Amino acid sequence: MEVTILGSGASLLSPDRVSSGLMVEIAGEPLIFDLGAGVLHRLSCSLIEITKIEHVFISHLHIDHVSDMIALLQSLWLSGYDKTLNVYGPSALMKMATNLGEIFPYLQGKVKLKHHQVEPGFQAKSKNWTVLAFPVTHGDFEAYGFHIEAEGKRVVYSGDTTPCKEMIRVAKGADLLIHECSFPDGMKEIATTHTTPGDLGKLATEAEVKTLVLTHLYPELLEELGEALTSIRASFSGKIIVPRDTQIITL
Repeated sequence: MEVTILGSGASLLSPDRVSSGLMVEIAGEPLIFDLGAGVLHRLSCSLIEITKIEHVFISHLHIDHVSDMIALLQSLWLSGYDKTLNVYGPSALMKMATNLGEIFPYLQGKVKLKHHQVEPGFQAKSKNWTVLAFPVTHGDFEAYGFHIEAEGKRVVYSGDTTPCKEMIRVAKGADLLIHECSFPDGMKEIATTHTTPGDLGKLATEAEVKTLVLTHLYPELLEELGEALTSIRASFSGKIIVPRDTQIITL
């Protein structure tokens, strides 16, 4: 299993980090998780044939997690895509998909789409992998994390969330936890829908994960990265990765 961090940034522009996106390759099959702004370009750098994509999982409908979905559809069409693209996400994702034809009439019918509405406990399966969706706490937004199991390994992706019990339960003993770490501890009072380093360290320790990958990094967090890592280390003794975009983690 290979995990590629396509986008490790957040909503604010950064020269080095685009918005949220992740690819998990299992037996040569790519699974895409979130498609924020810039992720399609990162994907073109990491996956030679985008027409191999058949499964896209969207954690929630904030722009920095879904904006490149339209660009992906256009790129697939222009690449001669002849498969069905399975898109998994909250109920509102279906509204977005059905309205595309009205907003972009030239795209209508160009790519076959099959929408799978995600809800707590939803599972998508193939002979090689299983993806479980579980609810996370991101303000009043319908938002999900994803648990990927394949080849005897377990990867958990948080999407956007504050620390929550469901994350600890699902991520228990995971080989890799890819979790948002948006703002420094000093901004905790205003970062009420996100996770800060101190809380993330405690969560990762309670979940007993082997490796922690930080993502959804705002500029404020990156400016205080050393302090953030120290804060996480105060409670978490496992491996920590602060990835660059397109970095590959092999399990």
